[in-house]
Amino acid sequence: MRIPGRGTAHALQIILTGVVLLTSLLMTACSARVALGATQPAATSTPDAIEQDQIPTPTTPLDPTATLEPTHGPTRTPTPRPAQIPPAPEATGKVILVSLSRQQLYAYQDGALAFTFTVETGRPELPTPTGMFHVFKKECSDKRWLSNTAPTATHNAQCVEHQGDGYQEVFNSPWPEGSPYWYAPTHINYAMKFREDGYYLHDAWWHSWFGPGSNTPHKLPDGHWETGSHGCVGMRVADAERLYAWVPIGTAVYIRATV
Repeated sequence: MRIPGRGTAHALQIILTGVVLLTSLLMTACSARVALGATQPAATSTPDAIEQDQIPTPTTPLDPTATLEPTHGPTRTPTPRPAQIPPAPEATGKVILVSLSRQQLYAYQDGALAFTFTVETGRPELPTPTGMFHVFKKECSDKRWLSNTAPTATHNAQCVEHQGDGYQEVFNSPWPEGSPYWYAPTHINYAMKFREDGYYLHDAWWHSWFGPGSNTPHKLPDGHWETGSHGCVGMRVADAERLYAWVPIGTAVYIRATV
């Protein structure tokens, strides 16, 4: 057996390090935290932030069996409740169930449905992970953000951690600029982290359509095309506010492909 020389071993070490970094980058989804002591990138009003889920008009026909395509305006409300409510994954306490096939979130308490609303999950190339997780961190912005330019004068009512201090929760892209998945630093109102490598339940104020079809390429009434998230579970601001106030740290989050 030939033992590699020092130069060869050093080269192999560099290659291995690169592979590890690349793997980490590819597996990280939705948001990356800024390292301790590093400068927080400034949020921006560029279209990269505001239109981060919009995509060019597809040049090839889409598979019509892949998902349901929206047929109504994306601002319709209230959302009709599905005909059959899935049973609670746990019989006691608070628990969240996210159905990827329905693009629906269900919140249960002691086995009974507390509330439900539509969501948008990861696009086909950046799918939301399935399994059982737990909410282990909650972050919120002091002021209400409905664009990436400036906050409104309204305080986020359920953000009790920050009242008048001006704190801004900002998501940063784990992908480098130039990547098709890169997005500019973006303000978030309510974020509930359920997996360490950057997966959250959070408001997606920039997204137009929630519910069936929102996680795959779909055409909006204004002619623009939109797709799913970067892997997180996105929702309307009002729904995120309600969920944030309801969910305590440690709440189980079940994400299932079909239910």
